[in-house]
Amino acid sequence: KWVDSVFNNLTLDQKLGQLFMVAAYSNRDEKHYTKIDSLVKYYHLGGLIFFQGGPKRQAILTNRYQALARVPLLIGIDGEWGLSMRLDSTINFPRQMTLGATRDPNLAYKMGKEIANHCKRLGIHINFAPVADVNNNPDNPVIGLRSFGETKEEVTEFAKAYMKGMQRNGIIACGKHFPGHGDTDADSHHALPVINHDKKRLNEVELYPFRELMKDSLMSVMVAHLHVPAYDARPNMATTLSYNVVTDLLKNKMGFRGLVFTDALNMKGVSKFYKPGEVDLLALMAGNDVLLFAEDVPVALEKIKQALKDGRLKENELDLSIKKILSTKYWAGLHRYVPVDTTNLFSDLNNTNSKAVQQEMYEKAITIVRNNKNLLPLKELELNNFASVSIGLNKSKEYREALDNYAVFKHFGIAKTGKENEFDKLFDSVSKLSTVIVSLHDLNNRKKENYGISDNSLNFIKRLQTKTNVVLVVFGNLYGLKLLDFAHVIIAGYEDNEVTRKVVPQVIFGALEAKGKLPVTISPDFKRGLGNLTPKLGRLRYCYPENLGFATSDFFKVDSIMQEAVKTGATPGGQLQLVKNGAVIFRKNYGYYTYDKTKPVTNNTVYDLASVTKTAATMQAIMFLADWNKFNPDLKAVDYLPELSGTNKENIILRDLLVHQAGLYPYLDFWRRTVKGGTLDDKYYSKKYSSQFHLPVATGVYTS
Repeated sequence: KWVDSVFNNLTLDQKLGQLFMVAAYSNRDEKHYTKIDSLVKYYHLGGLIFFQGGPKRQAILTNRYQALARVPLLIGIDGEWGLSMRLDSTINFPRQMTLGATRDPNLAYKMGKEIANHCKRLGIHINFAPVADVNNNPDNPVIGLRSFGETKEEVTEFAKAYMKGMQRNGIIACGKHFPGHGDTDADSHHALPVINHDKKRLNEVELYPFRELMKDSLMSVMVAHLHVPAYDARPNMATTLSYNVVTDLLKNKMGFRGLVFTDALNMKGVSKFYKPGEVDLLALMAGNDVLLFAEDVPVALEKIKQALKDGRLKENELDLSIKKILSTKYWAGLHRYVPVDTTNLFSDLNNTNSKAVQQEMYEKAITIVRNNKNLLPLKELELNNFASVSIGLNKSKEYREALDNYAVFKHFGIAKTGKENEFDKLFDSVSKLSTVIVSLHDLNNRKKENYGISDNSLNFIKRLQTKTNVVLVVFGNLYGLKLLDFAHVIIAGYEDNEVTRKVVPQVIFGALEAKGKLPVTISPDFKRGLGNLTPKLGRLRYCYPENLGFATSDFFKVDSIMQEAVKTGATPGGQLQLVKNGAVIFRKNYGYYTYDKTKPVTNNTVYDLASVTKTAATMQAIMFLADWNKFNPDLKAVDYLPELSGTNKENIILRDLLVHQAGLYPYLDFWRRTVKGGTLDDKYYSKKYSSQFHLPVATGVYTS
């Protein structure tokens, strides 16, 4: 009823405006914003796709544009790995290939759910994801890490889970790039890629994920700018503009009844052959419903109206598309539109539950590609001296801090463009250490540039592993591994961000298992499915409370108590660390060592904790016994411990004992009994680490 009511009250121009979705930015000037105002108000746009900017700025603009719209706007974003693909100050979820490495489609569902919640919070109704392309061409310059993998079955399974995660939580999913952009070696942003496979192959491979998604519940599809002669052999004919592809194949043969979007009409795959306005008309004639990133709406509208007059376009067919758009808006809740509330927007979009899901994904993706001599996880820490060499890492410190959680490191850094003599100097500094962890950062997706890996970096790694144990960590494009087949131990970190830099050290030292497998074939040595699974060694891992079923907010109270204690001078400083099931779920440092505030408390601060068992064990047991009326603090010690009868402790009142007023001698230095003639007794101590003497008590001193 709502669709029919709205449709019947629209003029022709207002109806045709619904077919357009124009690009909007929240990092531009007022001139751009005013232009969008005009398009919404006078050309009756159906929707906007937001690109670069920030969440609060976008929310304000969304409210501004929606207020001008006669029919509420359908708001979209190209957020394959979340809002951060386009917006600052938002969470960066894994690329689809990283998810493929986890072999767990449930994680794709979780990601879809989190992204859906973020989109709804920001007034977005459609996310142009998932990518359903089968990445079967390693030289593909545009899909690559955006695909779940190289097999149609895995791509389908993950894409379907991602789709359901969004759509079951109120956000429209859009499968792309139909009929399949995986097996190309050109980028449709800059050229018109050609796929020369026959229909049989296309039907069996490229179309398979789309067909399965459509059988399920896929609500929309994006048609790619590709040239596929098997379907339309006309020179330079993009699939977006081909009636054979959009109408005959997608709608008629495959039976798709959802919303059909063009890929962005400003891309060179179509714009180099047709002018703005002209390309819009051809896209509608092919059977598309929504013209995405239309560049000249006024010109396009005139051409469309002329085509209606001369019969090249049929009004009843456009009416079907317009009603389909309105039906989609109804599903998205736009029949009861509410403006975006900007209160607490940042914290809502960066909530710790989403961060916990994000961390879980990266934890399960990290892949040990090669592990010669089973070096990983690193075990005998006391017998090693460690160094880290970060090539191309900026000032980010979380990676080094994460390594320091497990061993004492000497840290070194060098630019990826470092000169040969600089690498030589670095080699001299680390080559005599027993284990060196070398990490590659700031990589890119360009094969012609060796993915950002320099020759000097490669030569340095080759030389170094002839002298010592080298663990090589690749924080970036998976395809760069083909240059590193000489390395003895390799970890694929997939991406270079704050989370991966915290997670990888936990895998190296056995706080986390290595579970990931390569989702694509890189080379004959590195084939899809390769991955060395390693065990946990019982060392502490670091995660969010939400990863273990708690809420970060549960610890706000104790955090405020610590802050108050420092502020009021009850203590100069302290540490708060909460551990559950072998995981550190909260860690924070407060204040300074002393009241003169010269040395701040850090993660490396060590406190000598006395009498922990009094509060952690004895006191709790006493409290329970008192509640059960099985303990009276006003009785004497001998009443509960008859073996004290006749000793000088039999008449101690238990209340005095509990409040440290019993007069007992405060300290017994038992360690003196392990010293002979002023030196440590070798019966108890050794200056060398061994299986018998494995507990460090001081620098270079071990006991059993």
